[in-house]
Amino acid sequence: MFTKRDKIKEFVQFFAKDASTQCLVFKNTHYKPVGVSIVVTYQYTIQDTEVIYNKWFVDGFDDAKKMGLPGTEHHNKLVKGSGVNVASTRLGRYTFYGKDASDIINACESNRDLTSQIIFQHTLYR
Repeated sequence: MFTKRDKIKEFVQFFAKDASTQCLVFKNTHYKPVGVSIVVTYQYTIQDTEVIYNKWFVDGFDDAKKMGLPGTEHHNKLVKGSGVNVASTRLGRYTFYGKDASDIINACESNRDLTSQIIFQHTLYR
């Protein structure tokens, strides 16, 4: 049986890849940086549905990793204990973890140059 949870996941995966999907990326100041990593919040608006999640980000990741700087092990991972929050006016509100969360994140981030947006935003608000 196809549940509302399954429907909302499939809906987000399908429509998130559309170029008209609005994306907002900003530094989340509710989390303290760990070494060189900061927390970045990703927020997507897909028709009547909103997708929000928090991931660790390291500016200049390759260089930071080569230098062995602390916090690089967090890079590009969800904040521990958090998931991907999806809220729809029609289908309800759900939090996805594990593979389901990864599937949604991959769909949302496909064909988008989010790294340049994050670096630009991060340098504005340092």
